[in-house]
Amino acid sequence: MTYQKEQLFLLLISLSLSFSQLYCTKEEKKEKEEFLFMIDEKEYDLTTVLFDFNRMKAASDSLEKSHSQSNKIIKQNFIIQFINEELLYQEAKRRGLRVENEQIEAELREMKDGHTDMTFGTYLSSMMLTETTLRDKIERRLLIEELINSLVKDFYVEDEELKNYYNSNKAEFVRPPMCRMRHIVVKTRDEAQNILTQLKKGASFEELAHLYSESPDRKDGGDLGFLPVDAIDEHFKKECRRLNEGEISSIIESSEGYRIYKLIKYVPSTELPFDSVKEQIRLRLLDEHREREKNRLLRKLRAEHKIIINQHILNKID
Repeated sequence: MTYQKEQLFLLLISLSLSFSQLYCTKEEKKEKEEFLFMIDEKEYDLTTVLFDFNRMKAASDSLEKSHSQSNKIIKQNFIIQFINEELLYQEAKRRGLRVENEQIEAELREMKDGHTDMTFGTYLSSMMLTETTLRDKIERRLLIEELINSLVKDFYVEDEELKNYYNSNKAEFVRPPMCRMRHIVVKTRDEAQNILTQLKKGASFEELAHLYSESPDRKDGGDLGFLPVDAIDEHFKKECRRLNEGEISSIIESSEGYRIYKLIKYVPSTELPFDSVKEQIRLRLLDEHREREKNRLLRKLRAEHKIIINQHILNKID
């Protein structure tokens, strides 16, 4: 599901819950101001979600600006997502699904990789987590994944359907133009001019990059490897398209300093053959199917459970 579709979906759910399932009278508010939301008879207070909300809000500050979302909608969306997750988690447990402890430990080991006990403890503290709560979060996520996987375990797409998708969406399966460049980056124009003079006299670009370049790739003779033409900036893009293979650019002033490029190889855009993207298409269709099945289950669960959000407490979240 695209970002825009997901946001619209959450907004529609938010409005639906706000005006139907989530309605509560003034008397009910007075009695239940201590909880943030309820699922059936189980109450969830503000501290249950505050940590996750603060993390989400920190990540979505720029998102809010770029998509003109109101604070109210962000909070509603967050609570809906949290409730959806709780519904899926409880349903996974109801179905008797389990996550082996070794799966949790394996994820934990991967997260700890590269950390000492002290640095990992510092990381957890900065995230306001303990190792116990982190294990709980890992188990919760894995259980929900297990539930969604169980919904699509029999999903299979015939090769003919994959080929039809490929033929209908060929524009999506085109590799952009690529180029392999070497570059030299120095701080002053005088340095760049001296290097360019040596290059024009036949000096090795690779050796001069190794000797003078300020860029980390100096050890590789300034080799940037194959990159999409528009991968870095307009200077890179322009030189990729302008230079002939083996040709050296003039001096280019940039925010990083003064650059000189050499084009090694240019590869025009290429239509990717079906066999090379067949599994990519299969995974894409599986992801779409997973999303549909998850949303179908969520609609069923929301209809089966009584959900109340305490708008008075929700409004207190900053």
